[in-house]
Amino acid sequence: MSSKIRIISPALCEVVFPLPIRHGFTYQIPPHLRPILKPGYRVLVPFGRRKLTGFVTGLPAQTKITELKEVEDILDDKPIVTPEILKLTKWIAEYYMASWGEVIEAALPAGINLESRKKVALSGELDREKILALEKINKDQRNLLLLLHRKGKQVVSQLESSLGKQNLNYNLMILQKRGLLFFSRELIEPKTKIKFQNFVRLSSGIEPQGELEKTVARLMKSNLRQADLVMELAKHPAGMLQTELLRCTKTSSSTLKKARENGLIDITRKETFRDYYGQFEAKKPELLTLNADQEQALQKLIGYIDERQFIPVLLYGVTGSGKTQVYIDVLKEVRKKNRNAIVLVPEIALTPQTVSRFKAHFGDDIAVLHSRMSNGERYDSWRKIHNGQVHIVIGPRSAIFAPLANIGLIVVDEEQENSYKQNDQSPRYHARDVALIRGQMNRAIVILGSATPSLESYYNARIHKFKILEMPHRVEALPLPEVEIVDMREEWQKYKGKPSLIFSHRLMQKIAEKLDQKEQVILLQNRRGFSTFILCRDCGHVERCINCNITLTYHIHEHRLRCHYCDYQKAAPQTCPSCGGIQINYKGTGTQRVEEEIRTHFPAARVVRMDMDTTRRKGSHDRILRDFEEGEYDILLGTQMVAKGLDFPNVTLVGVISADTTLRLPDFRAAERTFQLLTQVAGRSGRKTKQGEVIIQTYSPQDHSIIFSKKHDYLRFFAGEIMERKDLSYPPFSRLIKIEFRESGEEKVKLVADVFARNMIAQPFYRLLGPAPAPLSRLKDEYRYHIIIKYNRSTDPQGKKTRDEIQRVSRKLGKKGSQGVKIIVDVDPTDLF
Repeated sequence: MSSKIRIISPALCEVVFPLPIRHGFTYQIPPHLRPILKPGYRVLVPFGRRKLTGFVTGLPAQTKITELKEVEDILDDKPIVTPEILKLTKWIAEYYMASWGEVIEAALPAGINLESRKKVALSGELDREKILALEKINKDQRNLLLLLHRKGKQVVSQLESSLGKQNLNYNLMILQKRGLLFFSRELIEPKTKIKFQNFVRLSSGIEPQGELEKTVARLMKSNLRQADLVMELAKHPAGMLQTELLRCTKTSSSTLKKARENGLIDITRKETFRDYYGQFEAKKPELLTLNADQEQALQKLIGYIDERQFIPVLLYGVTGSGKTQVYIDVLKEVRKKNRNAIVLVPEIALTPQTVSRFKAHFGDDIAVLHSRMSNGERYDSWRKIHNGQVHIVIGPRSAIFAPLANIGLIVVDEEQENSYKQNDQSPRYHARDVALIRGQMNRAIVILGSATPSLESYYNARIHKFKILEMPHRVEALPLPEVEIVDMREEWQKYKGKPSLIFSHRLMQKIAEKLDQKEQVILLQNRRGFSTFILCRDCGHVERCINCNITLTYHIHEHRLRCHYCDYQKAAPQTCPSCGGIQINYKGTGTQRVEEEIRTHFPAARVVRMDMDTTRRKGSHDRILRDFEEGEYDILLGTQMVAKGLDFPNVTLVGVISADTTLRLPDFRAAERTFQLLTQVAGRSGRKTKQGEVIIQTYSPQDHSIIFSKKHDYLRFFAGEIMERKDLSYPPFSRLIKIEFRESGEEKVKLVADVFARNMIAQPFYRLLGPAPAPLSRLKDEYRYHIIIKYNRSTDPQGKKTRDEIQRVSRKLGKKGSQGVKIIVDVDPTDLF
C-alpha cells in the first residue's frame, strides 16, 4: 500500500460483498465499462483466488492503492439495487453492525449471484499404472490421484466428502508442485433465473375465418390430432402456453412439432412469471360499512396522507376491531394519489385468507413475498416490483426491502411480533424499526397495528413520538370473548389418580358442548412433539442433546427423540441408557401428545394439527387452514401458528392447554409475550355472529399477565409492566446490545468474553452486564456466553458511541485475540436466550 493519492475519478468503483466484512474494496473499471457502471449494479470481480459477485456502492474519486484489480463484467442490464435501497441498507449495516454486502444480499432474491468454484484435474497422461508406480508420494496422495483418474475433474470442496478434510490442501499443494495435477476455476450459474416457456398460436396464414374453416375441414379428414390443436388455438387468439395446450388437447409434443412443420402454428419463447398465489382465487370484495371507530381512524389517516410527511401512527384496536379493513381503505386512498405501499404481516399470519382479502380489492396490483414460495416465485414477484408492474407489496419482514419507489404508506400489522426481528443470521435487523426509517426517507405514514402493542411502541405513543388511533370495539358491536381461567393446581388435587392431566374437566366439558353444536374449536399448545422429555423413574436420568444443553423432545410417530435447536435425533430408548431400568416416564406435553388425548376422548372429532412438523412441505400450512375454514375439521390444534391472523366465523371456543410455557422463559419480556399470546389467541374466538369463549389453563393464575389477559385489559397490564421496566432500566428506558461468544471449547469462550469485557472502557452512557453463560449455555455443540450492554437513550440516543466502542474492541482483539471464537453482536435483541 502506498501513501500516494492518485485521482482517477472515472475509473474507480467501490464494491462490497455478501461476506462478513464490514468494509468495501476498490476496483479499477475497464474503459469499455466506464460509461455504464454506476452504484447499484452487480459486478463480477476477482477476490483473492476466487471470482465473486459484488455490489457497486460508489464511484470514489481517489485511492491510496497503487495496484488495483479490474472489474471483469457487469451482471445486470440496469442497476439492481435502487438508490433508496442502497441508502437504506447502508443505514442498517451501520446501526446493526453488519456487513453492507450482507444487508444488500438480504434485500435481493436468493440464488441470483454468480460465483466461481475451484476444480482440480490430473496433468498429462497419468494412467492407473503410472500412478501406482509413482515414488515419494504417501498413501493419501496416491488415493487422491487414483480418484481423479477414476472420476475426472473434481470440485475441490467436494473432495472432502470422499477423502476427508485432514491434510487435503497440503496434499493438493505437494502434487501440484510435482506437476501431477492442475487447478482451474469455473463460474457457477445462478440457481434462480428468469423463466421462459413456449407459447403457441395459430400461424398468421390460417387466421382469417375462411382459411381456418378450410384448414380444419381438411385436417378432420387427414389428421384429427392436428385438427384438435387448431380448433383449441382458435379459441385463444393471443396464443396458449405449450404445456396448457398439450394438456387440453391430450396430444403429444411430436404432434405439435409436425403441426409447426406443416405451417399451422408458430411457437415462440416468452418470459413468464411464477405466481404462487395464482392458485388461490380472489374473493369478491365485501361491501362493508365501517363502524364509528373505523371511520374515525380512516379519516385521520387520510388527513395524514395529505400532509405528505413522515408520520408514525399506532393503530391500537382490540382483536376483531376491523384493523385490516382500515388498512385496505387507506391503501385505496394512497393508490388514488399514485403512491405505493408495503404491508408487512407476520409470516405465520400470511395465509391465503389474508392475501385473498387484499387481492379482492386490488387484483393483480399486488405482489406477495414470503418463505413458503420457491426462490423462482419470489424472484418473479421481486421483478414485478422492480419493473414497476405492481404497486402494493405484502410480505413478512424481508418485504421491507421491496424495490418500490414513491412509497406513501407502510403498514406493520401485529407490530409487536418477534418474527419481525431476524435473530438467526446477519443482518439482525428489526423490520418494524427499518419500516420507520424507510417511512422517513419517503415522507410516508407508517401504521403500526396491534391489539397488544409492544411496550416500546405504546410508550412512544404516550410520549407523543407516535400518533395514536384507538379502536376499542369489535366490528358490528360484537362482544369480546368471555375468558375463564382454570387453576390447574386445583385440578391436580381433584384428579390425582389420572395418568395425565392435559385437559381440565371444564375444558373437556366445553369441547364436547361445541362439538355437539357443530361449532369449531382452536387449541393452543406452544410445544411441538409428544412429550417435552423422557425421564427414568429409577435413577432420574433425562435424555439430553449431545450438542445442546437441553432435553430431547419425544416424537411419537417416529418413536424418536429430537432436538428442536440443532435437529440431532436418536431412537427413543426402551430401557434407561444410564441404569438399564425400564421405568421410562414421558414428562411434559407437546402437540402430538395433546392430539392423541383429543382423539382418545373425542374419537368422532375431526382433528388437524398445525406445527413445524406438519407444515414442512410446501403448501401444507395453507391447505390445513383452507380445509379448516371449509369445515373439513372440527378442532385445530397447534403452536403459536394458530394464535394470530386467523378469522374463522364458526370458531366459538379457544382452549389454551398451558399458559405457563412462555411465562417461565428467562427473559424480561416473558410477561409481555404471555399477555400478547393469550390475548391474541383469545381473539380467534367469536369473531362473527356467535359469542366466543376462551378457557386458559395455568398453574400461575395469580400472575398479572394472565389476570389482565382474562379481562382484555392492555392498559392496566401496560401500567404495571412499564413501572417494572423503568425500575430495572430495561427498554423503552434504555436500549440493549447483546454480544454473544460461541465456540466448542467452554474455557476458550469464557476467556475471550472476559478479555472483551475488560477492554470495554467504562463510559457514563452505557452499563455492561456479564460476561455470563447464556440461559441456553450450549447449542449445536457450541458453548455460549453473553455480555449485555444497556445504553442510555438520552446521552447516546442512537447508540453510536456505544457501537463505536464495541467496534474498537472488536478491531483490537482481531482474529488473533478472538482465538477462533465467534463474536456476534445483536443490536436491540428481542430475547436474551
